[in-house]
Amino acid sequence: MPKAPVIQPDEGVSTAVKHALGWLVTGNAVGLYLSVLLLKPQWQLGEWTYGRWVPVHLNVQLYGWTALPLVAWLFSIYEVNRSKSASWASAAVWAWTAALAVGSMHWLQGVTSGKIFLDWKDGALWAFVAALGVLWLVLTVAWLERRRAWSKLRRRLSLGGLLALAVVPASIVLTASPKTYPPIDVTTGGPSGSSLLGSSMIVVGLMLLLPRVVAGTGKGRAGRGTWGYFVFCWLYFGAAEAVGGTHFDWWQNVSLLLMPQWAWLLVRDWTGFAWPRGSRVWRYSMFAWWALLVSTAYLMYFPFVLDRIKFTQGLVAHSHLAMAGFTTSFCALLAVLLTGRRLAGTFTVLLWNLAALTMVVTLAAMGWAEGGEPSWMIENPFWRVLGLAVRSLCGVVMLGASLIWLKNWRAVE
Repeated sequence: MPKAPVIQPDEGVSTAVKHALGWLVTGNAVGLYLSVLLLKPQWQLGEWTYGRWVPVHLNVQLYGWTALPLVAWLFSIYEVNRSKSASWASAAVWAWTAALAVGSMHWLQGVTSGKIFLDWKDGALWAFVAALGVLWLVLTVAWLERRRAWSKLRRRLSLGGLLALAVVPASIVLTASPKTYPPIDVTTGGPSGSSLLGSSMIVVGLMLLLPRVVAGTGKGRAGRGTWGYFVFCWLYFGAAEAVGGTHFDWWQNVSLLLMPQWAWLLVRDWTGFAWPRGSRVWRYSMFAWWALLVSTAYLMYFPFVLDRIKFTQGLVAHSHLAMAGFTTSFCALLAVLLTGRRLAGTFTVLLWNLAALTMVVTLAAMGWAEGGEPSWMIENPFWRVLGLAVRSLCGVVMLGASLIWLKNWRAVE
């Protein structure tokens, strides 16, 4: 096994991780409040209703906790800390956080595009576009200065990355507009199987890239078969997306059947790399959540399953499986790899995962019961009150764990 590399301190990376943890705490606090409102609706804060808090919870988790570690990764890839733009890296992070704060205030006032995870509108939209522009300028300055020290392949790939990032602001403006909407499954109102495959393959690409860029030593064990399968999945996605269809069509179902194999292929690949101390617990939890995610995603896509749970807590359970489970482990692992610092002790990691799993199982059971008999909306049965109480207790544990992580991070700075 090759020896893990020594990570050099990087202020921009550290700031991005710290802000990400801050948004994780914020998102968890809002999520806990939302769970309490389901039990005690009278605790609503004036016009800041449940519906106005939901986009705050969703977006700070996605654009805060999930996105900022990726921003830190970009700082590392473009070697911002070794360029003249190093002093601007932290400013770019603060601009990002400011845009997310502006967005939160807009959403609490009811100013939203109405599109889940794309709620940016008016001043919040342009604040976020400005933050994206600042980040792009920081990366571009670093590329112009550092490119001569890189190989030709890295120089071309990093330039391609800059060109791709340059169109993100315009893409956000376009996709956030109520006038545009992605392809949907007309029988369910949800995403098609092929669109789920495409979004999942983006994650697979990140998981293939992460050890090759951050781990530093080792070549992995992907092999031609894995890379060939990666290309095949993208080609199948393009064909199935072009044809369209619903979850009654076999080609849309096959789209999701292509995913479970990645649970094994990625584990095998990652065993060929060296990993620093403090990363094992996150790697193990990440792959456990990943295996559960890709397997349950296919089961949920069956018509008789999806038609029963699509408007229930069942889909809430799956979103927490993806975000609280897999995404949290991936982002925490990325933070450890980028900084060489141990994010949390094993106990709090296990506590977080146990609480998240309990929440997912509870919400899934509630969703199945809700889909079977709609009388719960009138009677408010004991099983639903108990389920919501368990959800809140899990939220308390997860909020406490995230507070410990943020406190530990700040203490070692």
